[in-house]
Amino acid sequence: MKKQCKEGNIPSFFSYNKVVIYINKNYIENYILNPTSTKKVKRLLWYELWQKKSNYIEYYYNKIKNKYKIIDESINYYIGMLEKGIIYLKKYDNYYEYYYLQHKIFLNDNSSDLSNLKADIKERDCSEYLKYLFFKQDYDEKAISDFILKTNNKFNYDLVIARLLYPSYYLFFLEKFITEKVGYDDLNRIICRSKEYELYVNSIVLNINKYYEKKIGLPF
Repeated sequence: MKKQCKEGNIPSFFSYNKVVIYINKNYIENYILNPTSTKKVKRLLWYELWQKKSNYIEYYYNKIKNKYKIIDESINYYIGMLEKGIIYLKKYDNYYEYYYLQHKIFLNDNSSDLSNLKADIKERDCSEYLKYLFFKQDYDEKAISDFILKTNNKFNYDLVIARLLYPSYYLFFLEKFITEKVGYDDLNRIICRSKEYELYVNSIVLNINKYYEKKIGLPF
């Protein structure tokens, strides 16, 4: 993907001047580390759901191929990223874990939106929060390292990395662009930072491997 991108571009969905209830100094302590459990152990469905998602994206893209240049130039890259995530999940096809109240996606204007909550494993919020920090450009290497050190016994980091590879923000704005004809600029800004995001995820993996007994291979 070759995109002309300006430095410092932040997608507009992260640039609202609002107080967000879950992005504050107490968020990690009070939510990420102590999520509210549904007290139900269920099988993790990510592996099969992501396979179906990948197949559906390819099927749907064939219907709109050559209609939108921005999609033509980016879709295969993000399908590839999704499939990398699926590889990380392969050994978790029959994995059972407690489900917790989690966010579908972190956006600045949906902190109180109940429709943005769902039951899922706690690794979902951890990875989506790390994505949020990246796209909001509100992180540094030390902060990420400190977060991972503090949580190294709280999460299955195989699943955190798999979720970091799931292109939730791209897919969210891809759908909005196709169905509502809005979100082009946000989609473009996400695409523009794809190489930077690869470095970010690799950096997270390197930090995990400092503290995590089971080492994880670099995805990029």
